[in-house]
Amino acid sequence: MDYDKYDVTVMRRFPGGYYTSLLNSQIKVISNTFIDARKHPVYNHLIRVVCDRMPRKLMYRLFVHRKYDVEIACGDSWAATLIGGSTNKKSKKILWEHMDVTLDESTATHFSTSKVREFFSPFDKIIGVSKDFAQKFIEKYGFENKVTYIYNPIDIEDIEIKKEEEVESYDEGFNILAIGRFMPQKAFVRLIDVTKSLYEKGVKFNLNIIGEGPEESIIKNKIDEYGLKDKIKLLGFKENPYPYIKNADLLICSSIHESYCLVVAESLVVGTPVLSTACTGPLELLDNGKYGMIVENSNKGLQNGIETLVTDKNLLKKYKSMALERKDFFNVNTCIKQFEKIFEE
Repeated sequence: MDYDKYDVTVMRRFPGGYYTSLLNSQIKVISNTFIDARKHPVYNHLIRVVCDRMPRKLMYRLFVHRKYDVEIACGDSWAATLIGGSTNKKSKKILWEHMDVTLDESTATHFSTSKVREFFSPFDKIIGVSKDFAQKFIEKYGFENKVTYIYNPIDIEDIEIKKEEEVESYDEGFNILAIGRFMPQKAFVRLIDVTKSLYEKGVKFNLNIIGEGPEESIIKNKIDEYGLKDKIKLLGFKENPYPYIKNADLLICSSIHESYCLVVAESLVVGTPVLSTACTGPLELLDNGKYGMIVENSNKGLQNGIETLVTDKNLLKKYKSMALERKDFFNVNTCIKQFEKIFEE
């Protein structure tokens, strides 16, 4: 983005955040409160309860103290409540949605028809991260004239540099990588069950998982229960996951549902073969299986897909080649131009 043309401010609900340090130095970063809620769960809960009960226009006046030409809400929870209450009549208001509205719980999930209309009406544009998202949003909520989609931008040049960083090596053998927050949607527990089943069949590989989250203790207990501590490694959060993607033989998305799945796109950019369950984002990113393997969204589907790619080296090589062909599809400049067009309409 041209920072001579755009003066950008990122507003956070709380200070902190893993990726704040990666923002361009010309971006202003402000926080609504001064305490890192991740370290103080009671405070976190209290603030959420208060904000959830506060009229959105009052919330906007309380937290937004400048006049902006464009106001973007990232997600339809607190951010959408805040920006939807904007008292700035001259600003363009955009909702940038990153979830599957038919499967994910959100602020608007249980609203009545009239409440949905009231919640989304303030936005001039509603942007999703996939074509399927746009279709599902329209089917569920309407707003056909406001809804569009732009695939998440990826800075290919930045990834090309970062993937060369030296990191600890994987164990010897066939290495599979999975990345994501430890939550039910990502289905890491299912992936561990599948790994156990494949080991019992004699299909050998190492499973490496980058991430953290609320299901971490469940995942660790599963690994211990199955006696797979030597074969399933939890690597924790990694600010730079790209060397791990580059060094893996295969990247897996085991999710139950995904509106986009950034890690699948990043794996294609790096050139690592991808196997994914059949869900919205990966289906589009992999063009229904042309650029990576799509399997049935079930334990059996994952098991069959992993076994196939671990044992069929020619097929794995084909998907590696196809991944690199898909690379230019994610050019960040294309995405930026689409956003700028909306800003200036």
